[in-house]
Amino acid sequence: MNLQEMEKRLQIVEDVQQIDKLENIYGYYLDNGQNEKIVKLFSDNPESIEISDRGVFKGKEGVRKFFLGYISHGQKNGDLQEIPHGRMVIHQQHQGVIDVAPDGRTAKGRWYLVMIQAWPVDGKPRSVLGHGVYENEFVKEDGVWKFRKMFMSLDFRSPIGEGWVDIPVVSPGRSPISDAPPTAYHPYPDMKLVPFHWEDPVTRLEAGK
Repeated sequence: MNLQEMEKRLQIVEDVQQIDKLENIYGYYLDNGQNEKIVKLFSDNPESIEISDRGVFKGKEGVRKFFLGYISHGQKNGDLQEIPHGRMVIHQQHQGVIDVAPDGRTAKGRWYLVMIQAWPVDGKPRSVLGHGVYENEFVKEDGVWKFRKMFMSLDFRSPIGEGWVDIPVVSPGRSPISDAPPTAYHPYPDMKLVPFHWEDPVTRLEAGK
């Protein structure tokens, strides 16, 4: 391996670390109502964001509508300065798989999502557990990795007492300000595999690549 090859491999390692850090920062901002900060984590020209059954929000304006309009939790434009009484939103992102394109300009990543929340059920806050899968796309702009496309498929969001077999999803449904209906929404029990973005490594080995 020559110096140029070593530098390229090191750059990929650094890119993967930065993308994983970006995903984790997004989760912390989301949990704490830092929606203005989230918008800044997106590309200047993002494709879309699609979360659960909320619908598809397109472009940068769609990202603003989703984070600063739809899920602003009643706050006016800006980040929460104090966590409201009774609010608890915890997004734990696990088992990340990140692949950087050969040109080093774009990447894709997949994470499991576990949600522990205080969520309104019939007008009363309840302890809620949820699970889903993120399949996101990223782009490097001026040396900084940003979100290009965000997609989260919800498996369940259920009151802990009843569980996902009895109450698979507690959700408000499609947002009236979304740009299009959801493209893929298959919570329990009608779960569908969200396609993996990567090429199967076993297949590559068998092909001698």
